[in-house]
Parts: sequence; structure tokens; C-alpha cells
Amino acid sequence: MGVFYDFIFDNAYQQDAGDAEQKMREKYPLLLHSEERVELAFRDRGGKGRDKEFFTTHRILIKDGKGIGSKRKNYQSILYSSIQAFAVQTAGKFDGDVEVKIWSTGIPKVTIDLSAANVDIYQVQQFLNSKVMPYAIENNTNLHDRIDPTPPNMDQKQSTATKVFDWFGDNAKQVDAAGAEQIFKTEMPILLANERIQLIFKSGRDYTALTNYRVMLIDVQGVFGKKIEFVSVLWKSVKAYSVQTAGAFFDRDVEMKLYTNILQMESIDQDFRKNKCNLFAIQKCLSNHILWCDLTASPAAFEDLDLRESHVDQKGFWWFRDNQRPLDAVEINRQYHQDPPLLMEREQVEMAFKGRRDMTIFTNLRVIIIDPKGFKGAQIEYTSLPWRSIVGHSVRSAGKYLDWDAEVGFWTEMAFYPGESGDDNSPPVPPRPWKSYFELDFNKNLVDMNALNYYLSRRLLLLSKMEVGAQIPLTTGGDYSRPTSTFGKMLEYLGSDQSEIDPATVDRELHSGSPVLLEDERVLLAFKAGRDISIFTNLRVVTIDVQGLTGHKVEYSSCPYKFIRAWSVETAGVWDTDTELNLYTKNRWTLAKIEMDFRTGRCDIAQINRFLSALIIGEQSDRKVDLGFKNYNSGTREANPVTSGSFGMLGNSWEIDSQQIEAKLRTDPCLLLEKEKILKAFQSGRDIDVYTDRRMIVVDTKGLSGKRVKYKSLPWKYVEGFEFETAGHLDRDAEMYLYYQIADIQRSGPPRVVSYLRTKQSLLVKDINIYEIAKIFVDLKIFKQEENLYEEEPEVVLY
Repeated sequence: MGVFYDFIFDNAYQQDAGDAEQKMREKYPLLLHSEERVELAFRDRGGKGRDKEFFTTHRILIKDGKGIGSKRKNYQSILYSSIQAFAVQTAGKFDGDVEVKIWSTGIPKVTIDLSAANVDIYQVQQFLNSKVMPYAIENNTNLHDRIDPTPPNMDQKQSTATKVFDWFGDNAKQVDAAGAEQIFKTEMPILLANERIQLIFKSGRDYTALTNYRVMLIDVQGVFGKKIEFVSVLWKSVKAYSVQTAGAFFDRDVEMKLYTNILQMESIDQDFRKNKCNLFAIQKCLSNHILWCDLTASPAAFEDLDLRESHVDQKGFWWFRDNQRPLDAVEINRQYHQDPPLLMEREQVEMAFKGRRDMTIFTNLRVIIIDPKGFKGAQIEYTSLPWRSIVGHSVRSAGKYLDWDAEVGFWTEMAFYPGESGDDNSPPVPPRPWKSYFELDFNKNLVDMNALNYYLSRRLLLLSKMEVGAQIPLTTGGDYSRPTSTFGKMLEYLGSDQSEIDPATVDRELHSGSPVLLEDERVLLAFKAGRDISIFTNLRVVTIDVQGLTGHKVEYSSCPYKFIRAWSVETAGVWDTDTELNLYTKNRWTLAKIEMDFRTGRCDIAQINRFLSALIIGEQSDRKVDLGFKNYNSGTREANPVTSGSFGMLGNSWEIDSQQIEAKLRTDPCLLLEKEKILKAFQSGRDIDVYTDRRMIVVDTKGLSGKRVKYKSLPWKYVEGFEFETAGHLDRDAEMYLYYQIADIQRSGPPRVVSYLRTKQSLLVKDINIYEIAKIFVDLKIFKQEENLYEEEPEVVLY
């Protein structure tokens, strides 16, 4: 439609990548890494605008010029490794633009408009294929179950009426995969050369394809069907899935649902004609791609489990039947390998339970929830939750009186229902966990909850141990005999302030009788407030919450260290009796933030900080992490009162001597690991931001006295993208933004709002080159060289 049209509608033109890179290196020499190359370049407004998009060898770099004269520029970096899904959209019959959409971890969806006359959108698709798909990790097909790609009932004709019903119901039918693959490699080249369509379905003009790399959603739009959107969802982004059979009478469709951790694409739903697809072939294809990592990690069931072979089902009284009871796992394993063929060939049932109609199956690969629906129960939903998708779990025993059930809960990184605020005409609707938290009820008289808790810990920690490396041997010690006054005990109980107790004693108790901890798990730090206990083992954080007057109701909550994305410790203020620890995870429900209070003088808060540092950001090259002698006064700080310079300059930061800060953070308090180095340090009033080679440490001084200080650690390995903005003509500061995959609770609701964390720093440009700061993140996140690893196990010594 011409340059004028593209200028008005802000459509980008493709530029010569070599020329664009040369100009960038000449004008902004620090913007690109020396090993980085620009491979595609675009310029907005028909090639005449000030905004640009660069697709380099390692990232997508988006430049957004702002203000008069464009001196203020925003540069956003999206790493290919962080991309969860992407889409390209062709132009309609009367459109002048094509589109690219990017969904990246922790970053809101990005849309780029390109000129249809100037840009080959299929070239952009193939480029993204080449950069993003290596992170999709093509599965080891030797571990896959065979899938029959032949569409069922191909020769069976449908009546006009049934076609109309299916059209209105958007029910898809399975079509020939080989023929579709040929089309999508030649006429519409959206697939990689080595990519294979395993199953594909058609609904009207739209397609849903399951390939060996991704889920492909093809949406044909408009009257003429010229505008087509191709959405690619990587298998790694699918965290759970379900299939549902057709019900009785007039139910003509079966269903597939995929649940992701993608913001603004929380689920993918597709209905199928029940006689035109093989539902369990779809289920098997999903299992092949979503469970294969766990199949590699845990190829067989635990050999020492009690499978309850030949167990006779004890149905109990009718009012207890909603609470699940144990079943014969051997029989359930046989049944669901045959009819229906729900399980993979290498998959084994380890435990099985049944309520009134619902069932829960624990296999070596996943949790399966079977939910019959309707009056006759003909419509059955099979939901699969892979062990790898579970962030943490809890087990709650039953109370003493009138409490017939015990509960198991699983926290995930999937979405929740936010609720609605309500108005004058309707009450507020409270938030619901949806897929961010699953809860299952069990009959307290028929299910051994201690054995179930031990089993879940083994299964979930098996994957965590493989990812975090070898075990960490520790010796413990400390003064746990100091008495607490009656007043102090009352404060601890009322305020839930915990005091340190002997971890060896707790370790013995939790390993004896019905063990809570694994055989190779050791309690390293333990704390108690009233009846409740918090423990830090070499594998996870466990909280024990004793509830009710009799204390019979006890909840055990567990979160492995691999799911802790950030943490903070906070010293006591003038009038405070407690220090604080906060742990931040990927879960966006009640496990998003774990809060613990400790009695000042009864724990070493600095040692807890170093302990978490060693386990979360420590490397095998840290041969010996010395946590130092216990200092029970580490929860108190010297006063740093408010002065005229305490508020900085409008919240702006200036650079300070990093060597002085490093010397301080190695002694008072000792926060840094032995090999951890400080790269940059910035101050704003009394607050300090520290960049090390492993994390950002935010030092936040609070209160008039300044004795209450919060030290928050944000590891670089969980940064998913970054952007920075230069200063304008009248600006004193530039901004640096970091995107993390860390749940950030902004509102409890309703509606509940939990996004992913984005940090912001305002840096005074008088003494700071913002391009130098940005280069730190390019080096750390994209080009960091792996250090040689020691063969020995890491050793942590606790005095």
C-alpha cells in the first residue's frame, strides 16, 4: 500500500542487517556484545521512523525513541531462551501489515507490526524457529509411546445436521498429518525441516497441530481467509493437561485442555468430534512431550512401596465416601494400561485412591485426577499434573473431633481465578486457586498420611536433587540451652516469633517412627514458636503448623530450594522484637511468599542468609562455603538515622565505591559467598543496590532510626529479560528494569493481582553511563562463560 500508508500506520520496513549493526556499533559501541551479530533489522514508519527492532544472534532488541528529538531511548532485551510462545500473522486482503507477537517469561506480550509489502513474514517465522526451538529441546523419541497418526473413521460420512452441530460447537476432526505437514513446509513454510506433525485437527478453517517441538494453533481470519495467525506454544510451557470424554445423549464432543505458565495465555482449549479423533492417542502424544523429562529422571517406580496388591476396597459408610480411600495399585496399573490406555508403557502406578466417583493416581511420572461428571458419569475428565510442575506440597492431618478427612495440597506455577470486585448490584466474587493450587481429601481412617507425606517428599525431591547437584554435608552447633523468660515465651507465642532450637534433636524426631524426612535428608537449622516449627534441611524448607486446641491437626508444608527465586532478611528496629525472613517462589497463590518471624537474639539471621545463598546461588566451584560462627546479635544493627541526605535526589541513585561495599558485606553483615564478587554498587539516600556476579542485593534501610534494614537477594539466573531507558534533554536520570520469574503480589483481591516481579532503578547520568550498566546484564545473562567445576562435592561448614 506504499510508504505513506506504512508511515501513517507505523509499519516497520526491513533494513540491511549488516548496515544496521555497523551504525549501532559506531554510535553505541556498548549496546551489542563483541560476539553478537544482528541478523534481522526493522525500522518503523515505513523505514522513516525512530523506533527499531533488531533480531540478533542471542536476543530481540527493541529500541523505542521517546520525547522530542528522541534523546530519551528505551531498549528492551528479550532473550530467546525466555520465549515461551510466539506468533506470526499474515496480512488480510485489505491489510498493509503483518504482525509478530512474543510471549516471554515474566514480560508482558510484545507485538511488532511489519509492512506486508516489504517483509516476508515466513522468513521471520523461520528465523524465530531457528532461535527459539533449540530451547524447546526435541524429545528423545526412543522413550515415546507409539501414536497412530491415521485419522479414525475417515470413510464415514457425516450428515448435514451433524456437520452443522459440529460447526457451531467448533468441534475439530483429525486429518492427515503427512498432507498437512507438506503444506506447512511448502505453501506456508512455518515448520522446521526436521519437524514432524504427529497429530493435526481441523475445525472449519482452523487447525491445531501437535508436533515434536510445539503446539501449533492456526487461526484463519476474515471473510477471504487471507489473514492467518500461526501461534507456536513450546512444550516446555505446558505445565498440566487434561482430556475429557464425551457424555451421554447429545454430547458430541471430547475435549483437550492445556494449562501453561504464560501470562495472557493461561490455557488452550480444543473440542473434537468424538467419532473423528482418538482421544487417548491425543493424551499419549501430550504425555510423550510433557512427561519425557521425568521419564528420563525416574524410569521406574520405587521398589519398596506397598502397592496394596489384592487389597479389598473398603468403601466405608456413604457419608465418608467423598474422602478418598486406598486401592490396589497393581490392579489400577493393569486397568489403565489397557482400558482406557491412559498410562505410558514405561509408566507405573505407585499409589491409587478413590472417593465417591473421583480417583487420584500417583505414578512415577505424574499425578492423575480422574473426575466423572454428569448424572451417569459417562463424561470423564483425566487431568495430568507432572511432578516437575509442582512447586511445593502440603499434608494436613485430621483434627480430633468431627473432622473425618485429611488433605494434600499441591502448589504450581499456573494461573488462578482473580475474582471480581463487585458493585452496588452484585457482591464481590472471591479469588479461587484454579490451577495454581490443587487440594485432595483423604479418609483419615483408611489412609496413612505420614506414609503418603513421605512418598510425596521422595517423589518431588528426587527431581530437585538431580537439578541442584550433590548433597551438602554439614556439621551443626550452637547454644540451644539458653532459657527463655515467661514474658519472652508469651511474645513468641502471640507474635509467632521463632527461636532457634537444636537441629539434631529435630532431625532425630523427624527420622524416627513414621519418618517425615528422607534417609539422606538432614535438618541443618530449626526454629520453634509455640507449637509450630520451621526447619531448613539440605533439600528444602519445611514448616510444621500445629492447629486446634488439642493439636491433633498438623500441617506439613514443603518447598524445595530450587523453587525459591529470591529471599530477604530484615533486622529488628528500635521497638521490634523480631527479625524477618521472606522467601519468594514461582507460585502465584498462597506459596508466592513465605514469611517467617524470628525472636531477636534467639537466631542468627545473617547465617540464615548465607545458608540460603550457598544453596540457591552457590556453585560447585565454591568448594567450601563457610557459614561462620553463630552471632545471635546479627538481627540488630547500629542506628543510621534520617538526615538531610537520607532521601537521595528524587529517588535517584549514584555510583559508590564497590570495593568498600564488598569489604563491608563480607564482615558487617557477612552476606557474600567466598568467590562472589561485587561488580557495581549504587546508593540512594540510606539505601544501596549492589550488583554481584551472582545476584542483586537490595539494602533497604527503614524507620527514623535506620536500625531496621532489609537485605533482599535477587539471583541473576532468574532474570528473564531487561530494559533500560536513557535520559532525555531535561532528565537527570536513566532507568534500568529487570524482569524476573518471581511472583509479585500487588493486590490480594478481589480481584487478586499477582504479576511477575519487575525491578526499577533510577540512575543519575552525571557519573553513570547507562550503556555500561546494560552491558553487565548482556555479559551475565547471555555470554557468561561456565567455570570449571570441581569433582568434589561442595562442603558447607556450620560452627
